[in-house]
This record gives sequence, structure tokens and C-alpha cells, in this order.
Amino acid sequence: MTHGRSFFHIVASLIILHLSGATKKGTEKQTTSEAQKPVQCGTWTKYAEGGIFTSPNYPNKYPPDRECVYIIEAAPRQCIELHFDEKYSIEPSWECKFDHIEVRDGPFGFSPIIGRFCGQQNPPMIKSSGRFLWIKFFADGELESIGFSARYNFTPDPDFKDLGVLKPLPVCEFEMGGPEGIVESVQIVKEGKASETEAVDCKWYIRAPPRSKIYLRFLDYEMQNSNECKRNFVAVYDGSSSVEDLKAKFCSTVANDVMLRTGLGVIRMWADEGSRNSRFQMLFTSFQEPPCEANTFFCHSNMCINNTLVCNGLQNCVYPWDENHCK
Repeated sequence: MTHGRSFFHIVASLIILHLSGATKKGTEKQTTSEAQKPVQCGTWTKYAEGGIFTSPNYPNKYPPDRECVYIIEAAPRQCIELHFDEKYSIEPSWECKFDHIEVRDGPFGFSPIIGRFCGQQNPPMIKSSGRFLWIKFFADGELESIGFSARYNFTPDPDFKDLGVLKPLPVCEFEMGGPEGIVESVQIVKEGKASETEAVDCKWYIRAPPRSKIYLRFLDYEMQNSNECKRNFVAVYDGSSSVEDLKAKFCSTVANDVMLRTGLGVIRMWADEGSRNSRFQMLFTSFQEPPCEANTFFCHSNMCINNTLVCNGLQNCVYPWDENHCK
């Protein structure tokens, strides 16, 4: 049995998400050959008091053809401050189209952009609006410089100034598996993971049988503080509980069904003390892709489910083929 760590214990993460070869300027060809492996240019650190990260080889010149993406993640009710050292130099260009640092307000490459920086002047202090900053360092194939050193620390989120400091969160994890099952928020209190008044950050790990994937269908869903994702949400991860495997996140009035590409699904519910009336109930179904084996039922939606799920009173297929013509 695999046990994930509670989110309260992982209060800050600096995660290298990916590295890849970059193209040279203009219409020139790539300098990185297909056989060349990308070189790692960072580490994964966890420091509650903050930390430091740099461009490769800093304070010496960074190598060419690099693309490094970092995520800084703060604890609940905290924001991030990012400071760049004055010893800073990145190849200058119009609108920083070549070598640059890009910072976004959130955990993804499509989060709102804060700025793109290059040249000899270090960027100003950057502050996130929430718990995440996404940072990309890009270097093309020529004109390298010394790069950067950046320090990050955490400050209280002003949106929660009236709620005070968040108390330590209880460990709240569940392990589930099999052909189907029900994941629901009432398990938190029923199984003694937390009281009805405690803030919770709970995770359900769903493990499908070998060679199977997972289909998730909401049976009930309501967020007490709708559209306030900092206060309550239900998130679905595909393959692990890491932010890069986030498949969907729901904090408004609607939650959609989710089809996972792996056999490991993680359901996460975050609710602060003032959002404990938030609730959800979800049906998970393990399935295989066609051709279907003898002991399975074909759902007509590229799904083969266990025969025991046919006419069981629950819709396990995307469409109710499994419950049609039941007596």
C-alpha cells in the first residue's frame, strides 16, 4: 500500500517539470540533435522557510539550448515572493524573444503571465496572488550569459487576513480499488479522519486492476463557497498526486465526468474551516479498452467493464448501456 504525504507537510515544492532542446534564433536550424539528451538544470527542494534556485552553471555562463520549468508551491493561506539577485544577465532581445525568464501566476504554463524578463537589469520583486508560481528559463543556441539566482519566501495571503493562521491539517488519505467504488466526502468524518469543523486536505488513491483505466462520474457535488477555489475544491489527478498530473479542478457550481488515461486516479478535496459543508460523491469504474475479454461488457464508448457491473443499479458506462433492458 502506498501512502502519500498530507499536503500540510509539503508546504513548499520547487519542481523541475521538464527540460527540452530549444531552437536557435530566426529561421536557423536546431543545434540540439535528436540523439542528444537534455541536461537537467535544477533540483527539487522543499523548504518551509523558502529557498534559492539558479540558472545552470550560475554564476558562470549558462549552457545553450535549455528550457527549464519550475513550480513554487506555498502552504494554504500563503503567497510567494520571488526576488532576483542583482548579479543577473540574460541575453537581451526585443520583447525577450530569445533567452528569457517567464513567470506566471499559477501552477501551469497557461496561468496568467506576470512578465517575461531578459537583459542586464534584474526583474523587480514578484508576488503571487495565490499559492503557486510557474517559472520558465529558456536559452537558445547562442550568446549565453551568467543567468540568474532567485530567492523565494512565503507571506500571508491577504484574502485570509480575517481567518488567521491555518491550524495543522489532519492526515486524511484513503486507498480504494476494484472494478468500481464510491468516493464521497462523508468518509472523512465516518472514518475518523477529521472532525466536522476542521479544515481538510484529503486524498483518495484509486488503483485499477492491471491493464485498466478509470472512469469517474459525479453523483453529487456542491461547494459551500462556490467559485472560491482558495477555500474549497475537488481536484482529479491522473497518474500521481503531483501538480503536473492535475486533470481537472472543480470549485464552481458544476463538476464534469472525467476519463483517466492511467490506472491510478487521485481525488483531492480541500475545504477550509468555513467550507466544511462542501460535499461530493463520485462513482469510479475500472475499464479496459477493446477488444473486450469474455468476462467483460462492451459499453459502446471504447470501454469494456466487468460483467458484474451490468444491471447493478448504477450507470458505469458513459452512456447507460449497462443498465438498459434490466428487469
